Amino acid sequence: MENTTTTIVTEDIIFRSPDIDVGDLHHDTEEIRKDTKNILSSIDEDAKFVNKVASMIPYLPIIANERCGTWYIDSKRISLKTVYFKSTDGHTGKWSFNIRRFNSHLLDIISEHGGCIIVDSTRRGKRIPDSLSKTIPIWCCTINQAIATLRRKKQYIDSDHTKDNDKEWDIEFHSPPSTVSKSEHDQIASRIPEFVEKLLDPKLNVTKYLEKLSKPLRPLWITSDSNIFDSELLPDYTSLPFYPVICLSASQMVTMGMESRQGYQYIQGAADDQETWSLGLTPSLFWKHRKEILDNSYLDPIRCERKVREIVEYAKVESLKSPLINGDSFNFLGNTNIAIGNRKSGCPPLCWQYFDYIVNCTPHGYNTSSTNSSTITQSTDISSSDKANYIQLPIPEGKKGQHVLFEMIPKALDYLRIPLLEHRRILIHCEQGIDRSVGIALAILVNYFDDNEKCIEDGIDREDFKVVTKDLIQRRLFFIISYRNKANPSRATMKKVNAFFMNDKDI
Repeated sequence: MENTTTTIVTEDIIFRSPDIDVGDLHHDTEEIRKDTKNILSSIDEDAKFVNKVASMIPYLPIIANERCGTWYIDSKRISLKTVYFKSTDGHTGKWSFNIRRFNSHLLDIISEHGGCIIVDSTRRGKRIPDSLSKTIPIWCCTINQAIATLRRKKQYIDSDHTKDNDKEWDIEFHSPPSTVSKSEHDQIASRIPEFVEKLLDPKLNVTKYLEKLSKPLRPLWITSDSNIFDSELLPDYTSLPFYPVICLSASQMVTMGMESRQGYQYIQGAADDQETWSLGLTPSLFWKHRKEILDNSYLDPIRCERKVREIVEYAKVESLKSPLINGDSFNFLGNTNIAIGNRKSGCPPLCWQYFDYIVNCTPHGYNTSSTNSSTITQSTDISSSDKANYIQLPIPEGKKGQHVLFEMIPKALDYLRIPLLEHRRILIHCEQGIDRSVGIALAILVNYFDDNEKCIEDGIDREDFKVVTKDLIQRRLFFIISYRNKANPSRATMKKVNAFFMNDKDI
């Protein structure tokens, strides 16, 4: 057969049209990623996968990893408790076991149910988020090794927990080999002993949490590529020699993080960075109005967004009319008589059924929404007779709020000195009970309470703050998080609390 050669000349080469701008293509891609219809439709698709997995293992509670994971679980199935395992604690070279994210309540859930399923997601480029592939495995291994250490020291003595002492307690670090290289795996494993030492600091008193586990923890991973749906019979996870901590990655891994579907563009990890797209919509609102939002008549992007805005605005109005309490509105901190809560928990007049004093750490009162909605006409402000038991610390969100929070700490300390001595019930709240109110409550605990939850009559001498250390502040924060699982003060908030008590020290 004769070989033929085709000569290519310059005229045969087709160059990219100068009318096509790469910047425009990038802009179009970003617009697709921010489209409310695409995002919520993608979340709904992934949630069906999560629900299918949960239905196959119905005896294990399904728990969302804040905040992304909360979108993928139907509110009818989700546990009231969520967890917070930060991906950055698993980033390469930055591996960490953060005491602030100990998630002590998760140990209760695991010991009660024999394991759990934790849901999270990740954007393009990864099959499993670092929170599931590394942060949770670090947490599991650190706890396992800490318990093993206590058992060896005979500080962990309980006949029910030591019946199977002949069986070796698992202290190995487990990670998904498809995601974590052997080199990184080994480097993380070498860091675990130092994490154990941090966890077993006697001043943290974590033994009471660790002794709840009669078996070691073991992370397992499920993704959309897992073949569990091909299995006719799954194992009884509760009969295994360990507590399974099933790490469920909700999203599919797709090329460039997007893929066409009928009626929408699928976006991998669509729920991430909710501030950029949610328009005020929350996971609970989404699941309450899911059919309404995703109904075919609203598949047009503009109409879908309009519908979301209507739902959000209506919910703001109704929130001030609805009853005060749900399972997450506030939490008392041990025996201190101090509670941390969200704005709703401080709304009068019902708040006075639960509290004697209210510390409002927001710039807003209660007779208007935080967005100053003109549609709210109901008066729910503090009455003149109650004002002596109410103080507002107008701490805004954002950078400005950091400086205001610092200025408000001494006011809070002075205002609450007598109520604390009288053992009055005190609510400290901000919008969500996560950041600013936690910062103020932390300052109160540092100043007025010892390690045994006993109130110090006059507090710490402000001329002699040298008794306050970063270690003491961390212990008080650990105490708060043990009762208010949602507490997650920002780095800026912590720096201001540290600066107040350690003004001339290395902070």
